[in-house]
Amino acid sequence: MKIFPTKRYAVLTGDIVNSSKLSKAERQRLPAEIKRAARETQKTFPDAVPLDLEVFRGDSWQLLLSDPVRSLRIGLFFRACLRSGRERGRGLDTRMAIALGAVDFVPKGKVSEGDGEAYRISGRVLEELPSNRFLRIAGPDLPEQSGLDAIVGLIDAIAQGWTGRQARAVAGALRGWTQEKIAASWSEAVSQPAITKHLGGARWPALETALAFCEAYLKKEYK
Repeated sequence: MKIFPTKRYAVLTGDIVNSSKLSKAERQRLPAEIKRAARETQKTFPDAVPLDLEVFRGDSWQLLLSDPVRSLRIGLFFRACLRSGRERGRGLDTRMAIALGAVDFVPKGKVSEGDGEAYRISGRVLEELPSNRFLRIAGPDLPEQSGLDAIVGLIDAIAQGWTGRQARAVAGALRGWTQEKIAASWSEAVSQPAITKHLGGARWPALETALAFCEAYLKKEYK
């Protein structure tokens, strides 16, 4: 992958919440679950995800995006895919640090071996996340105590409460699908009113507005 020194990228670094509480069998399947969500993400946003996600230490992962403006949307989609991985309950969840900035190099296309401003910020922010916060976005051009951070905190608080079905519906909405298409994509029979209910419970209308605001804010800095 060719890296452009004047371009800004997004590096997403994360780890699975409460992975130590999973059973041995669940921990063994964890890398496959993370990669499944990553494949869906790359399939949905192919122009923004140039390289495969990498899993390390069993429950940690890293992803590089070429489009910092949509980084929050893409990160939320990846999280929704994880959350919807199990048919019952709330599924898996992940802590995530999104860092926007320059990238110096990514040797042999291996995301986890890259370095640069965005990499260093992403690792630091993940380490500093408080226990009740699973998502934060940061960058050298973004004030740490900005309105953007407050909005991202609210987005995170909402996402922490998603059920598996709500997350599944949100993943469809983040694809830009209609409620009818979301319903048709489910393997089991589900009605459009049921999708409306799931999206309402997931607070999708508020999330959609918040995402649009965040992307407009980021576009001023990174486009």
